[in-house]
Amino acid sequence: MDFRERGRSDQEDRRGRRGPRGPRAYPRLEPSQSRRISLIRRLRPLPRLRRRAPDPRWITGLVVGLGAILTLGWIGRTVAPYWPNFALNTAADLIGAVFTIYVITPIIERAGQGGVREHAELDYSQFLANAARANSVIRILDTYSNLLAEPHAARFEAMVRQAVARGVSIRVLLINPTTMAAEQRDLELGRADELGPMLERNLETITRLHRSFEQEGGPRALGSAADFQVRLYSSGPDVTMYRWDDRALVSFYPVGKLSGRAEQLEVMVDSPLGSFVNNRFQAVWHAAAPHQALTPVTVTDDNIERTYLVRFVDLEDGRRYVASRRVERFLRRSVGEVLAANDGRSCRLESAERDQVGAVLDSAFRRIYGEIPDTAYLLLRTSDPSVPGVR
Repeated sequence: MDFRERGRSDQEDRRGRRGPRGPRAYPRLEPSQSRRISLIRRLRPLPRLRRRAPDPRWITGLVVGLGAILTLGWIGRTVAPYWPNFALNTAADLIGAVFTIYVITPIIERAGQGGVREHAELDYSQFLANAARANSVIRILDTYSNLLAEPHAARFEAMVRQAVARGVSIRVLLINPTTMAAEQRDLELGRADELGPMLERNLETITRLHRSFEQEGGPRALGSAADFQVRLYSSGPDVTMYRWDDRALVSFYPVGKLSGRAEQLEVMVDSPLGSFVNNRFQAVWHAAAPHQALTPVTVTDDNIERTYLVRFVDLEDGRRYVASRRVERFLRRSVGEVLAANDGRSCRLESAERDQVGAVLDSAFRRIYGEIPDTAYLLLRTSDPSVPGVR
């Protein structure tokens, strides 16, 4: 899919979209046209309602209620005058029922929605079931997610394909495995080298999904409202979120334990806590990069070797330029000669000639990532003769 689109507005994401296909912008109509369309709508037959099987419990309650009314009416038949008393008592009962339905019930419902439900841990199967019924948005923010690994990966892929076909907007934020934030989280978990392999499994699942969408012409081939994007962030958000429509499961990163095994708070997105976490998701999303728009660069000096996922641009002549604050920091602190590798080829890192390609690179980075990086451009120069643009 095209990762160059910046996505929908924060306000639309916060409130959910109107219907499975999102809001539409209609052209302004003349008054005469509006009157004709209004008349057509009045003459148009009403849509046929979907028939649903009645609930047996509802039928039982109705029968019992009617039986009680008839019995009590028969018992009070000797009261005189009967019908005036019957009308007076019925009117009082109706007033109480109307007050309860239209005043008391909405207050109770709003109070229940504003409450917080606590879960001992994240139930991935239940979240998949909830997400399968989503009509507007699905959001996932985590370091890595067990949803994208076995035994849940196959069910997650099926849920994504079905939801995208319904026009649901799906966005996933995972941590960049080559960042200091990922290393810090790995230390907090106390499980050496676990984060990297789990993220690789997550990205393998994402790659399979993208490959299946590409075979079908991309997610947009399923409709203009289709939206499935995955980005990798570089700074820890300190919070996780699993959202479906207007509800979300929220947790904070515990030390020495996976967030999925920690307590989860189920909140409404419009509640103060839900709004805070959703705004945090938006901030991290705009600062993150599409995972398919990152390339691994391995740099080595006389002491250490590091691999970073960095932003890059390929020019028409085949030259590849990268922009990475972490690679720049490595070059400043390096000891001895620095060697680099990218896509299995050995390279040299050279500063880009800003006066020659600066404007082109600025335009390309803005088009792909939505912004111009605040770091210098570096050229990955390779001596491989099969690579075009080698000088």
